[in-house]
Amino acid sequence: MGIRTIVIALALVAAASAAGCTVAVPGSPAADPAALVRPAPSPRPPGASFRDALSRFDVVPPPGWTVDTSGAESTAVIFSDPQVSASPGGRFRANINVIVVPARTDLPGIVTGARREVRALADYVPTADEPVTLPDGSPAHLLGGTYQDPDSGLELRNLQVVALHGGAETVVVTGTALADTWDGYGNVFETSLRSLTVAT
Repeated sequence: MGIRTIVIALALVAAASAAGCTVAVPGSPAADPAALVRPAPSPRPPGASFRDALSRFDVVPPPGWTVDTSGAESTAVIFSDPQVSASPGGRFRANINVIVVPARTDLPGIVTGARREVRALADYVPTADEPVTLPDGSPAHLLGGTYQDPDSGLELRNLQVVALHGGAETVVVTGTALADTWDGYGNVFETSLRSLTVAT
């Protein structure tokens, strides 16, 4: 099964599975919210940090998840749960992916555009929308919602952090899972997304 994406709001990305170059993140898979503690904006949570090859960002992926740096669907990296989740509507591999695109405006402008675009998704219901400060002190914005994937019809939920690297590039880190498995992934995504740093 290949990777499917929806590029909305600079990366409201839903990946059914990750293919390509993968390596294992040290540790055991952690989809249970009790396995990871939701961190404050700083300090960074413990764990093996992933640094982008171009030094645009660092992020701590969930332990035991695979890492795909093949560039599939224009991503910088995709972290995937090795276990596939199932629901009555189908199967889905929870994932966290990162894209980096040129910044065409400032962070408030990017967030305004993102809000407008995600609301165009079928049955979109916002679940998070707040400014955050990354562990390196950079401003960012947290957005999230539930929606219906137009290709598979699956009910998905995501959480994403939008930040700027050097004022010239937008970094978007998105965690996506089946909506009915969110209780097992929400804190895992929060921990990883809030570990993002973009100041180099």
